[in-house]
Amino acid sequence: MKVVFLEDVSPREKKGDIKEVTDGYARHFLLPRGLAMPATEGAVKSAQKLSEERERKRKRQHDEYIELAKQLDGKELKFEAKASSKGTLHGSITAADIATKLSDLVNVDIDKKKIALENSLHKIGNYEVEVILARDARAKINVIIEEKKEA
Repeated sequence: MKVVFLEDVSPREKKGDIKEVTDGYARHFLLPRGLAMPATEGAVKSAQKLSEERERKRKRQHDEYIELAKQLDGKELKFEAKASSKGTLHGSITAADIATKLSDLVNVDIDKKKIALENSLHKIGNYEVEVILARDARAKINVIIEEKKEA
């Protein structure tokens, strides 16, 4: 049976997709729960329209990511933190800290998951950190951690 999905059911079955599924799956699971409807001519047209809109939105967001990556590339972020005499911080600088400061710098909300940082930064120094906005939209920023001066 051919159905049009009305909701995201799984990673392979997204809203607006038109797929051929077994009759039992459609009749006993998808249709009673309102997750899909039979693929009539009108339903197929509206699903195609939804799919085209989703693709346009994805393309627009990807273009924005590429532009933002160009804007971020080479930026410098400075952090001041208390540190021991050996240069070890009392605490750490995390991906969330970097994302927050970077978001403030460019006035665009950047998710901490986009900051490619394996471990938090625990020492004073200069670090090159990669920001991965999309597969081909990457930027390298410099993170400088200095010792906080006591007043």
